[in-house]
Amino acid sequence: MNDEALNRVYINWQEKLDNNEWYFHDAFNSLVKDMNSEQAFAYIPNIIQMLLQLEEEYLIWETIYFLLQVYGIANTTEIHPELKNNWKSLAQHISNFPDAYEIPFKELVRDLRFNEE
Repeated sequence: MNDEALNRVYINWQEKLDNNEWYFHDAFNSLVKDMNSEQAFAYIPNIIQMLLQLEEEYLIWETIYFLLQVYGIANTTEIHPELKNNWKSLAQHISNFPDAYEIPFKELVRDLRFNEE
């Protein structure tokens, strides 16, 4: 799954962040501003795929918090099948970025009450 609007958030992100310290907050809010709970749940695979591609810890950190925001809009703790299917790959990928793994990723695990079966 590939979402052009989400992809655009990451283009020239350093420059945009230099000009607006709230860049990611604003950009992510613009993506979800009109989403209802079903649309938010359906959007989760886009974020999972992006997380698997990112190689910059700061971006992973911000994107995990975006995933938590989207889960909040979806108003569910149901584990999306895309997340369930990619859990091991995602955990392994993010574990390469210790700060992101220890803070936002652990929050994701806690908030979703995810247990690795």
